[in-house]
Amino acid sequence: MSQNISIAGSEDWLIKLNKTIAKLGQAEFEDSLFELVNAMVCVDHCVVFINNNDGSTAHLFTKSKLSDDICRSLANAYTERFYIRDPNLDALDQELNPPKEKMTLLPHTPVAAYDEGYKARFFTNTGLVDKVSSLLETRQYNIYCSFYRLEESGRFQPQEFDELSRILPILTNLIFKHFRLSGLKENENHQDPIITQVPLGRSADASANLLDAKNELFAQLTEREQQVCIRILQGLTSEAISLDLKVAISTIHTYRKRAYAKLGISSQNELFSLYLELISLVA
Repeated sequence: MSQNISIAGSEDWLIKLNKTIAKLGQAEFEDSLFELVNAMVCVDHCVVFINNNDGSTAHLFTKSKLSDDICRSLANAYTERFYIRDPNLDALDQELNPPKEKMTLLPHTPVAAYDEGYKARFFTNTGLVDKVSSLLETRQYNIYCSFYRLEESGRFQPQEFDELSRILPILTNLIFKHFRLSGLKENENHQDPIITQVPLGRSADASANLLDAKNELFAQLTEREQQVCIRILQGLTSEAISLDLKVAISTIHTYRKRAYAKLGISSQNELFSLYLELISLVA
């Protein structure tokens, strides 16, 4: 069983994050993403689907320790018929006027929750034993990301589920950006990299330099608000930020709330989106 210890927020993990960002829209993105998530929690199989408004489902990519033939067979089976039997998709927003983007960290769904045919096809016959998923809903389509464990690695433990859930907004947002950039490259027949790698020095300095790069949006934040945003981007919890800055958690919440209001956002996920856009501008 895996005993990975979270390193999200460390310099090594930020270097891997930067490497993944640098590969957005490129074929190497999948390998970088797989390396990034495994630096925090052991994952043996990652698959991403696009749920379209017309009710169809398309396969975006799979990165796995399983063979290519098995992965291809599973993806085809899912998009042809099994997606309509996936209980996780019950979380899709049914509002008439849904928000532009809505991130859902799906609750842990035990294998027993799937019907017998689904369970046999995707779990029993493959050696996969556990799954954690996220869903990013937009007005055009939905990005459905799932991370699995093989029997040899064991099921996700509660702490591992919590750790993976903590970075799922980052991973899902990266996948969303990758999908959009890949589409732009195909439509424009553009062969040059869209994102240029930004070298990381000291982890805190790297984020601070980006937020301080004469960007009007982030320049309106106070020094303390910037410090809190930097640490959020590094993957630190409110408790960890409180200890690092030596202020009360309630004060951290206040700084976060004020910063989000000034930036015109309402969630950590949207902060990561702004950060990714800023990286492409200053690269």
